[in-house]
Amino acid sequence: MKQPLIFPCPQAKAKLTLLNVIEYCTSAKRMIEISERVEVPAAPRIVWDVLSDPRAVVECMPGAKLGDRLEDGSYDAALTVKFGPARVTFRAKVALELDSTAMTGHVSSRGRDDQGGTRVKTAMTFKVVAGQASGSSVVPIDAQVEISGRLASLVESGATLVIKRMTGEFTERLAARCAEATA
Repeated sequence: MKQPLIFPCPQAKAKLTLLNVIEYCTSAKRMIEISERVEVPAAPRIVWDVLSDPRAVVECMPGAKLGDRLEDGSYDAALTVKFGPARVTFRAKVALELDSTAMTGHVSSRGRDDQGGTRVKTAMTFKVVAGQASGSSVVPIDAQVEISGRLASLVESGATLVIKRMTGEFTERLAARCAEATA
């Protein structure tokens, strides 16, 4: 059995307890599957309130920017990611489906990089559940990222390290944001 990777976030006392990244190639498209488990020292409703607010989530995500809400309820968004010496900015249309009662969400996006050669399509689901410790939460996250085009091999080759770094930063910022909400 694969041992989970543990990435402590000492400032916020949150941790990423599981990160599995599976990369595979189908024809000209590359697929990255992500399975994460984030633990946050805050009650589920507080965590949900942050995760169900797109602007709050973007503040937790390094390199992310959220544009205006469009007529169909989706958002224009951008994410700048560093892959070694290269910086790539992806611009996308992001759609959210949130179920406040079940504290679950589905996020999908479709976009391309600023250089015009790489397309990306994502689908992510998450759920906020009570953690083992009183007043804590666990957020299991599953995502699929499909990449095609000129920079696909660059993105794929650096995906595991980039995802690990970004998820760690996101987890720290999420925990800090939740701590502010309870203060």
